[in-house]
Amino acid sequence: MNKTDQHLKHHTKNNAEGHQELINSPSVSSSTTVRHRLTRDLTLLVLLLIALFLSLSYFYAKQIQQDITQSIISSTQNTVIAENQRLFDPINNNLILSRKWAELEALTPDKQNTFNKRFIPILETLPQIASVMIASSKGDEYFLSREGENWLSRHINNNKYGQHQAQWQQWNGNNQSLKKWLKTSDYNPLNRPWYQLALSTHKDKPIKWTSPYTFYTLQIPGITGVTSWQDSEGVRFVLAFDITLSEVAKTLSHLKVSKENVAYIMSPKGEVILPPGNKHIIQGSSHLGSLYVPGDANSNYVIFDSVNHWLKKQRKLNHTLSFSREGQLWWYKIFSLESYHNSIYAGIIVPEKNLWDIISDNISFILLGIGLLIILALTMAKFLVKKYAHQLKDVPITSISIDDFSNEVSKLLNMGESETLEFKSTMRKNIKSNRFGKEIELAWLKGIVGFMNTNGGIVLIGVDDDANILGLEKDEFENDDHVLLHFKNLLNQHIGLEFSGFINPIIGQIEEKTILAIECERANRPAFLRNKNTEDFYIRSGPASVKLRVSEVLKYVRDRY
Repeated sequence: MNKTDQHLKHHTKNNAEGHQELINSPSVSSSTTVRHRLTRDLTLLVLLLIALFLSLSYFYAKQIQQDITQSIISSTQNTVIAENQRLFDPINNNLILSRKWAELEALTPDKQNTFNKRFIPILETLPQIASVMIASSKGDEYFLSREGENWLSRHINNNKYGQHQAQWQQWNGNNQSLKKWLKTSDYNPLNRPWYQLALSTHKDKPIKWTSPYTFYTLQIPGITGVTSWQDSEGVRFVLAFDITLSEVAKTLSHLKVSKENVAYIMSPKGEVILPPGNKHIIQGSSHLGSLYVPGDANSNYVIFDSVNHWLKKQRKLNHTLSFSREGQLWWYKIFSLESYHNSIYAGIIVPEKNLWDIISDNISFILLGIGLLIILALTMAKFLVKKYAHQLKDVPITSISIDDFSNEVSKLLNMGESETLEFKSTMRKNIKSNRFGKEIELAWLKGIVGFMNTNGGIVLIGVDDDANILGLEKDEFENDDHVLLHFKNLLNQHIGLEFSGFINPIIGQIEEKTILAIECERANRPAFLRNKNTEDFYIRSGPASVKLRVSEVLKYVRDRY
């Protein structure tokens, strides 16, 4: 309920339907003193500052949230790269050195003992190497791999064993043959991806790595590093190291920068290599053996969610992206492991830290800031109110409290007429002639226009120029509702109901007599007093309303509005 509604409900006896438009119009503030308004404004300022501080705290927490995520991703990426280098730098170095040694020794697939003496120690000291192979462009090959505590070899030589035949042999740790046997095989080293890749090696890039694939013999996922050379007779030889990725994936899965970060490896196609013993529900690809491809949207595995999202985002490398899973936001980044020359990628997934957890971690700082802000603001408010208290006493009253109507009107009567206060004996009756007169109505309407065009004020009707209380009884209205209805009609006729938001009529009792107090607020646009065919512009000057000439009106309006 607005202020006008409150006044009319409190001071009128009946509720006339004709008054409804005026009753429902906006009204001025019911604050009785500027001190109250200053205190109110300062309180609002304090609340605004607190809201601003809370907003800044929220955005600060959001920034911390992003910084934490980015920091974990960057730290995990650096750790993955460092671990990758630790695992594979020795492999790269051994592959280069072994090629140079093989060239000097004129190593061929037929020199099995020489091959074993060189590479059994390497396989023992570098467990990430699953097997070593040497093949020639003639189609022969020698393969060496672990078999429990012993070693297993395969030798292919069509001239020696015949087509589709391979000699398998078991060796102990002292390079002694334990047993050998022939086995039918359609294996052809010249058709294997690692051999085809080796044909493209050159001096600038003496080592290349295949993309992940399933090893023919071991049937596990891995990649192969290859290097090649040519002898004096033009025969090309290829030396290859098989690296099993399951163990690499296991090593990466144990890298923990935070409690919940996940690291994994995959092929450029999105085929994920999972560590052995993985218990997640996953969908595999039969033709890829142990290489697992991302499942559908319902695959219960966060790694697959990130890869599916990455594939949809056009496979962007080195970009931090996010996806949502069961209400949790996850950030991830996929990048190339340079050791393999873009043949294998690594991925990192980090759950976004809960924003409220961050706020909770910093709650003492936030509460301390709010507390200091409140103390500072209230201290300033108290200081300003106290400092200007003597000036506030001199500020003219332009509103009346309906709860203390009689006392506040008495104070106004003691102050006398001024730039913001005017007394009128009656609302419509000329006391001297004892008749109703239009000039009486225009007199107080002129005061209202003057107040709205200046700094606001109050018109008291029922009080003579000497501050004697006459009451509205002389105007001979049937009741208070008729007073307000007459007021509304005159306002509409001579000023305009569009200004009713700046005018608030109050009917009250003082010394058992009824008076009408009209609160006038400074208007945000020029107000004119219309009478027949004329429109006059008034402002307050001291205790009187002064009419301005047209030129004065133009200048006044230009400067004021």
